[in-house]
Amino acid sequence: QQIVNDAGTLWLPEWIIKGTLKSTTPPSDADLFAESATQSFPVGTKLQKWSGKWRYSKGGAAIAAGRRGFLKANHIQIPGKAGNSVNSGFEGAMAAAVVAGATSFTIADTAAALNEYEDGELAIYDDTNNIYDDYRIIGNDANNGTTTTLYIGAPGFKHAVAVAVGITVYRSPYIGVRDFNDGGGYSSALGYAKFAITSGYYFWLQTAGRISGITGASTWPGQTIRQRDVYANTDGSLIGITATTYLYQRVGYLLGRTASDYGDNFIMLQLDD
Repeated sequence: QQIVNDAGTLWLPEWIIKGTLKSTTPPSDADLFAESATQSFPVGTKLQKWSGKWRYSKGGAAIAAGRRGFLKANHIQIPGKAGNSVNSGFEGAMAAAVVAGATSFTIADTAAALNEYEDGELAIYDDTNNIYDDYRIIGNDANNGTTTTLYIGAPGFKHAVAVAVGITVYRSPYIGVRDFNDGGGYSSALGYAKFAITSGYYFWLQTAGRISGITGASTWPGQTIRQRDVYANTDGSLIGITATTYLYQRVGYLLGRTASDYGDNFIMLQLDD
């Protein structure tokens, strides 16, 4: 669903959890620099203004004001590494077979809190029938001590899923956002939020568009001739390309003209579609 007014354009998912949409008015500029203890939009909601794009996100840990100029990242580890029932998703199989058209499924997650899988992704690996479907997860019930029930939107599953079929359930990249530096080099940058964030609070994360006032490395981007791309440095600051940093995550490109003795951090951020 698309909602447009003078403040911007909101893209809402087709199916959302009841009670997670408190407003249908795109946020003001002031709202983009504030956090909230209560949820006003579905996690992952996209906002576009003339200067860029934002995603409605949830803090996975406290981020100090002193880190406001650094990149933020998805800190939730993939379930195959983190394991199951540790609030990092699920890898394995359905707890019960699913019929085509069903809009719910169960997994043996014994620790899931209510709706922690909001805006998550279900991937199916049916090698027997060559079916590799993906589904966006609306939300989930709290675990009952043995299993957790999750929900997808209508028209439901396109194919039946047997218990023997492998699945992976990923949590939303925007539901456990933390400081990029916390990831130890194994997290992907998602965007910027240039204010302090409280663990468990909701906020708007800028994921694309024009941005400046962010932290650069000791050698600023743009000081090497013809190298215009910018990368996520190990601490989440911005860095140009070098013999090492070309392996780092690219986050955008410089917008201003620079010089060999003067780099910059005014960039076109490119971390969203």
